[in-house]
Amino acid sequence: MLEVRQEDLPVWQRDAVVDTEFHCCEARRGREFIVRMMTGADPVKAITEFAKKNNIRFGKVHATFMGGFQPCRYYVWIPDHTDPTNWHLEGEAQCDNLTMLAAIGGMIGQRTNKDGEEETFVAMHFVAGGAWDTGTISGHLIEGTKVKGCMQVFVTEMLDIEVLKPVDVFGEEYTLPENFYQNVAKK
Repeated sequence: MLEVRQEDLPVWQRDAVVDTEFHCCEARRGREFIVRMMTGADPVKAITEFAKKNNIRFGKVHATFMGGFQPCRYYVWIPDHTDPTNWHLEGEAQCDNLTMLAAIGGMIGQRTNKDGEEETFVAMHFVAGGAWDTGTISGHLIEGTKVKGCMQVFVTEMLDIEVLKPVDVFGEEYTLPENFYQNVAKK
């Protein structure tokens, strides 16, 4: 992890000074969709493609109903035995047993790709489990997950916001730091 002083960070990226501290950005709801995927679809790829085809720059993915995964690929936080202060180390995990999707929440956003161009991405956290041989699992859903059965989610487009770029405190191995947003409608 890079050594970065709190005062060198934008205010929205600094550690909280008091336990009631927060930052907010007002956005306006745009279109709302129900997106359906069937067995074999990759939810990360499918929702990314859906967002591109519908010109959704920012949105929320929420309130799933129905569906399972087989396999389920995801990131989980893992201990960093070489640096206990590194709380952001993630590792890939995969569950090959059939799981039932219990909850999902995420966002559609924009990031800069390796060519310096803007690209659409989807980030979703989930909770799944329920098969006789599968305990509850959760984490950050990644490409390679496949829908089993039918999965439907709501997607709500978010308007009037743009990305604020954070200072990268994680270094080279963490190239997609968490963003924040600003209202561009001057509300």
